Order: sequence, then structure tokens, then C-alpha cells
Amino acid sequence: MTQGQRVSYTSEMSVVVGRIFVALHEPAGRGTPSEGTVKHIVPVAKEGLPFVVPALLAGLVSFGIGWPVIGGFLLACGLALGLFFRDPKRETPCSPQLAFCPADGKVVSTTHIHEGDYLQSRCQRISVFMSLFNVHINYAPVAGSVEYMKYEKGDFRRANHPQASLSNENNSIGIRREGHRVMVRQIAGTIARRIVCRVKLNDTVQAGQKIGLIKFGSRVDVFIPADWEVLVAQGDRVKGGISPIARMP
Repeated sequence: MTQGQRVSYTSEMSVVVGRIFVALHEPAGRGTPSEGTVKHIVPVAKEGLPFVVPALLAGLVSFGIGWPVIGGFLLACGLALGLFFRDPKRETPCSPQLAFCPADGKVVSTTHIHEGDYLQSRCQRISVFMSLFNVHINYAPVAGSVEYMKYEKGDFRRANHPQASLSNENNSIGIRREGHRVMVRQIAGTIARRIVCRVKLNDTVQAGQKIGLIKFGSRVDVFIPADWEVLVAQGDRVKGGISPIARMP
């Protein structure tokens, strides 16, 4: 590649990366991309920017100094990270009697257990496994007030292991909904070792509101009262903030 070709190619890559930056910083669901920007790009969660931006910049610099293979690899990594940290706009159906899934992924179990921390009673637990390719954002299953939070250090075994809910690093968020108690537990796995929580005690949340994320996928458990009707089964594919998982009596 000649010097002139390299300058031209670097200039083109600068435009592409610049457009990606516009897309990454476009707030979810707000505004319309201006003419000349990349359209229909899903914004990236702010927690993902420290991963995405350096990879894109390093790729651009690599192209500029004549390392196209390394540059292409770094740009591909940046785009892949952007995909992992995508933060799509979603509209949760308005249905006060329903509880919605707190995460994208696959339902790996539904079971009756005794939950002794927040619900302090026999209840139902629905577990959703998030792969690397799922959206990592976590959503409030119901509207209500955050009245319980507990972070626990732990292991990093496979998130789909039956004991992961108790033994792995996790963060629990208890929400009171008109006398009912619902709890979401963010669980770290083998790869995901960073839990992010966006709410605090006494916050009021709406159903489908973004309450956190788990970097690079893992598992989310939701604990609901024993008399609620479960609407999903093991093996179902679900979307956070959209798929109904239970109905209140």
C-alpha cells in the first residue's frame, strides 16, 4: 500500500469511526440521526464505552501507521464489544398485573424454593441465562419501591450451575409492589466478573426500567410470590423488559 493509498484509507476509516462514535453516543430512543451519520445503530451502554472506544481508536491508529491487519482486527474487536454492550430502546407493555423478564436469554429453570433474605417465605424462582450474544442490560420486572439491596462476594463458576445463585458473586435488588415482594438477583459467571447496579435503596422504579447490567453475560434470577402464575417454562427464549414471565393473582 502506497503512502497516498494509506492516507486515503485512513481518512475513510476516520469517517467510519467518527460515525460509530456518533451512534455510540446517541441516547437510546432520543433524537434522529443527522444526515450523513450511521442510521439504525443501537446505542451502547455507557459502561461499555471504556472497552469499545479504545479498541476503535487503536484500530484507527494502526491503519494510520500502516498496520492494516492489526487495525482490522482491533476494529472488529471494537465492533464486537459494541454489539455485546448494545442498549436497545424498548417499550414495556402497560399491564400492571404482569411481571416482565429482567434480562434477555434463555429460561434455564423455574422452581419453588424458600427465599430467606427478602421475601422470607416460600416462593418461585425463575432463572434466565444470558450468553455473550444477548443484551446485557437488566430490567425491573415490576414497578415499585427498592427497599432491599445486598451484594455478596463469591465464586465465578458457570452461571447455569444449579448452585450459582447462592455461591457466585451476586447482587440482589428487592422491590415492593403494592404489598408484594419481588427480588432480582444479578449473578456473575465464569466470564462475567463485573456486576453493575444502577439503582439504590428507596428509589422508585417502573416496570421495564433499566436497573443495571452484567458485563459479558451471566445469569439473572427473579423471585416472585408462590401464588403468582408463571408464564414461562424451561427452554423459553425471553427478552428483558418485554417478555411477561408471571401474572399476579
